[in-house]
Amino acid sequence: MCEEGMPKEGLEAVRTPGFGWRIAVSIGVFFGWLIFFVIWLFFYAGDYSIFKNLAMVLVSIIAGVGILAGTWVTWGLRYAKHFDRGVTEIHKPKLPSVVSGIACVGWLIFIVIWLFFYADDYSAYQNLAILIASIMALAGISAAAWASSGTRFFCKR
Repeated sequence: MCEEGMPKEGLEAVRTPGFGWRIAVSIGVFFGWLIFFVIWLFFYAGDYSIFKNLAMVLVSIIAGVGILAGTWVTWGLRYAKHFDRGVTEIHKPKLPSVVSGIACVGWLIFIVIWLFFYADDYSAYQNLAILIASIMALAGISAAAWASSGTRFFCKR
C-alpha cells in the first residue's frame, strides 16, 4: 500500500499514458450532457411531446456513452494485460456476443425512432405494449444466438 492508502496497482493505472486526458473527457462528457439537458429542458422541451423528449434524452445518453466507450475501450484493450495478471491475451468476441450487441443497438435505434416519430399517435398503454414487445423480440434474438452457439449455462454433459 502507498502512503495515500491506494494499492500500487491503482497507481500504475493512473500513470499510464493517456489516462489523464480520458479522465478529463469523461468529466467533460458528463458536464456537457448536463448542460445540454438543462438547455434542452429550458428552451426546447416545451415544443415537443413527452415521447419526443424521451427520444432526445435517450439519443443524448447514447451519444455520451458512445464517446466514453470510444475513449476508454482503446485504453482498456492496450493496458488490461498489465493490471490483471491472469489475462494473457484479448479474446475476439464470439458470434453470440456480436449478435446480441447488434440486436441491442438495433433495439435502441428502433426505440428512438418509435418515440420520436410514432409514439404520439398511440396511447401510453399502447406504447408500453410496443416497449414490452420490442424487449421480448430483443431477448428472443439474443437467446436464439446463444442457444445456437451450443453454450451451456446450467449443466455440463
